[in-house]
Amino acid sequence: MRALVLHGPGALKYEPGWVAPALAEGTALVRVKASGICGSDLPRVMQTGAYHHPLIPGHEFSGTVVEARSAAVRPGDRVTVLPIIPCGHCPGCQVGPFHCTHYDFVGSRRDGGFAEYCVVPTENLFPLNPSTTDEAAAFIEPLAVTLHALRRSSMPPGARALVFGGGAIGILIAQWAKLLGASEVVLADLRAESLQVAAACGIERTVNPRSEEFTRLGGFTHIFEAAGSTAALISGIELAAPRATFTIVGREVNDTVIPHPVFERLMRKEMDVKGCWGYDLRQDRAFLLETLNAGRFVLAPMITHRVELADGPKMIADMWRKSMFYCKVMFTVS
Repeated sequence: MRALVLHGPGALKYEPGWVAPALAEGTALVRVKASGICGSDLPRVMQTGAYHHPLIPGHEFSGTVVEARSAAVRPGDRVTVLPIIPCGHCPGCQVGPFHCTHYDFVGSRRDGGFAEYCVVPTENLFPLNPSTTDEAAAFIEPLAVTLHALRRSSMPPGARALVFGGGAIGILIAQWAKLLGASEVVLADLRAESLQVAAACGIERTVNPRSEEFTRLGGFTHIFEAAGSTAALISGIELAAPRATFTIVGREVNDTVIPHPVFERLMRKEMDVKGCWGYDLRQDRAFLLETLNAGRFVLAPMITHRVELADGPKMIADMWRKSMFYCKVMFTVS
């Protein structure tokens, strides 16, 4: 099969004759149709490497079941994939799947979806409606992550929400906030291209943080930081209403330093600050799938690039170097 194989940090290679994976009990062989590149794939491929090598990255993908060793799915079923595989027994699992001490993960600890075929536990497969496209289905993992961010924030209907970051995660947070009843949703990003994509996805109010319009904002009850920016953290504290909730989804690559006066304002406003990592669908699995299959998200405008697997090493290197604008890059695999 064709695959992108990571042989070590910075050593991603297109392998047109890679050996197809073997099935185990409780798994299915999925022929990958669409596979998205996540921001977390970039440092894994270009800098840190994976947990072992060689490894096929990729954890945002959908496809069709070819063979199954489980009665849960049948050949021909169209499915999408969620990547985390918790042990289900450790104390961390009682808190949430991403707190598992021994978790496995499709695309970083076992082979993933940057290939023609991938073996996936059937518990990690979600069935698709005929109307749900392969590309839309490949968004299920970032949709799960952003739904978790909304749940962590405890945002009630009628809230005023400010989202920093016009990448895929920020745009999806803004769409979830709108869907879950926010009275106002504002998305902030420095890049004009990102604001254009957000507007095409139905975000009615977008703003550049360096604009005069931004300086007139304030009184937000729920702020989401999805830009990975200390400046966004500081701005969010300044624009928050008293007792606002600040949910942090992005992170800086360097140390985050908040000036003393700004930190004091966070305290005086009695703000709640919530960290967010991964997803927890124990109460939301059916809701997420129904929302995806109902077509309630505008996803297509986020796909700024579609590439073949053979072009993957160059594309990921370009993304890492930030030599191009992109929102979501999607491999069209089969």
